[in-house]
Amino acid sequence: MLNKEQILYLKHQALNLRIDSIRATVQSKSGHPTSCLSIADIVSTIFFNFLRYDLKNPKYQNNDRVILSKGHAIPVIYAAWKQLSVISDDELLTLRKFTSPLEGHPTPRFAYNEATTGSLGQGLSVGLGMALAARMDKLDYTTYVLMGDGEIAEGSIWEAAELAAFYNIDNLIGFVDCNRLGQTGQTL
Repeated sequence: MLNKEQILYLKHQALNLRIDSIRATVQSKSGHPTSCLSIADIVSTIFFNFLRYDLKNPKYQNNDRVILSKGHAIPVIYAAWKQLSVISDDELLTLRKFTSPLEGHPTPRFAYNEATTGSLGQGLSVGLGMALAARMDKLDYTTYVLMGDGEIAEGSIWEAAELAAFYNIDNLIGFVDCNRLGQTGQTL
């Protein structure tokens, strides 16, 4: 259980994530700022309370994994890496520039991205594969998957959830951002 100071710290970090997400999307004149804003509290909790990660070695085999299934919210993940001093403020503001590794959806051009996403509904399947790989390799990392409520209608999400239950996977944690915002209207 978190104490009051820890909760305030995470709220402060979430506020900074929101500010930096807006700054980056405004600077790039492109992006999905509302998706970043709605997931900031979840990202803050994962990155600043739970994540076990060697910041100097993004390919370390026992790093926890973070899969952003709702890939269009990637600026908030870049903002988290900025707060952890992986990238600078100047680098954050290169979002979506042609030469920048900070693309509009997660890609391998940014070494700290675990999976390429953007096609909604794929992240949980990718995360399940990573969780199964950890079991097979006898590693104890946790895989976190952040999904949007608009994508949980996809069959691939439910197939991955059923398979995770079948294999009794205990190192996969899924979060659903219930912001009620879809491309063409409310989701719930």
